[in-house]
Amino acid sequence: MGQSHSQSQTHISVLPNEVMFIILQYLPPQEMKSAVLVCKALREMGEKPRFWTWAVATVNTKDDLLKLKLPRLQMVQEIDVTHPSRLVWMKREGLADLFQVIGEIPTVRRIRGLEFCKGIEGIEPDLVVSVLNSLEELKLCYGFAEEDGEEDEEEDDEEDEEEDEEKEQEMEQEMQMKLSTEQLELLFTAVAEKTNLKFLQVSGQDMLKDMDDTDEMDEMD
Repeated sequence: MGQSHSQSQTHISVLPNEVMFIILQYLPPQEMKSAVLVCKALREMGEKPRFWTWAVATVNTKDDLLKLKLPRLQMVQEIDVTHPSRLVWMKREGLADLFQVIGEIPTVRRIRGLEFCKGIEGIEPDLVVSVLNSLEELKLCYGFAEEDGEEDEEEDDEEDEEEDEEKEQEMEQEMQMKLSTEQLELLFTAVAEKTNLKFLQVSGQDMLKDMDDTDEMDEMD
């Protein structure tokens, strides 16, 4: 007769915290979301910001700003403000509040849809510079996006066609990323010293127009 073997099981609560942290850091996003719902101990461990750096914090309303104060999101790298409802509250008082909250999260490197948010020139310059200079990509564009000069040849690739459609949709939106002269000067000074920026696009700013006018006057002289 075969021998029966008993299989012992170890409850998760008896595992050392060091072991639990190792397990949690290898969980994919969806499983991490489920893990923090298992018990109080896992929820407390799972609140560590290092486990949520992959998360994209979506800010559609002013109430969503409270999410950015959660312990788990204190090392988040990307924030999304592209939802149409942002226009309702950000045009009033929400944009300054948004910058204030983002300024408290030094790991933020990308803000989707920021170039379509109106009213940035009214925010305290040092706060604006602190947030913008920490990003990896920045489009300081005011007005409608400009089309490329030449039309691309027809492409059969479906992915390329989808990209073209997305670009056309973006073209229909007017970029509102207008900064004051003081904000621009402080930003360029900060960028020259130290920055995280890897891509910077500038167009439609009053400071640039003033520089163009000055150049024209110099040429006339």
